[in-house]
Amino acid sequence: MKRKQKHNKDLVIHILCIIACLIFMYPLIVMFRKSLSVNGFKNYSVVFNSMTLHKNFFNSCFIVGSVLLIVFVVLSLSAFAFSKLEFPGKHILYYVLLMGMMMPTAALVFPVFMTVKQFGMLGSRFSVVLPYAALSTCFNLMMLKNYFDTLPDALMEATYIDGGSNFKSFIYVMLPLAKPGLAFTLIQTFLLSWNELQLAMTFITDKAKLPLSVIPIYFSAKTGSAQFPVQVIFAALIICLAPIAIFYVFASRFMVEGMTAGAVKG
Repeated sequence: MKRKQKHNKDLVIHILCIIACLIFMYPLIVMFRKSLSVNGFKNYSVVFNSMTLHKNFFNSCFIVGSVLLIVFVVLSLSAFAFSKLEFPGKHILYYVLLMGMMMPTAALVFPVFMTVKQFGMLGSRFSVVLPYAALSTCFNLMMLKNYFDTLPDALMEATYIDGGSNFKSFIYVMLPLAKPGLAFTLIQTFLLSWNELQLAMTFITDKAKLPLSVIPIYFSAKTGSAQFPVQVIFAALIICLAPIAIFYVFASRFMVEGMTAGAVKG
């Protein structure tokens, strides 16, 4: 009897999940169908022949790759330090950094714009690299620091007995064990940096240097023209959406593992 009730409960949950999936997928299905109307897959060839999407795709890869490199180095070291080391002002500095999560991006646009302008980076790809890395640090620092907290201090003590330093303990012991948490933070950073729109539109004016996420804005301004009919615009949107969708399909498993791994440690 209990097994039957559990089976019925699982069946209801699966049905609800399928319905929710169809609801979220419906706009994408409509977009794909519209992109094939009139000329079929020729709409996609029109997009590639008339736009510089390959340059914009490279820009996105360059920007996101630079952000991930900075976040990996800074975030892993700082999370380890806040979790396992003792230094003056540790707790105050940690909570000051967490206060950054309370600041909306819109409120930071002008001061960041002036800072980027003073450094002479305005209009370049680097103008968004450092802001992206800084804006994604606060939340991810909290997540990764909490993950390091779940790792026993005895592992570091064993390293000290063997003559190792804090840095060796971090590189050879703690960092490999923190891979699930680090994978989650890097994937989170990738998704946020790839999809970010506001700062890229504000800091970069050259279309050839824009990331792929901003290009649909330029498409919408030309909707209905002879060169860009509606079906071509939908084809362009599908092309812009494809890389991040493919990445999420393969990376979602690691995100779930990273979020749940800390819950079963201790």
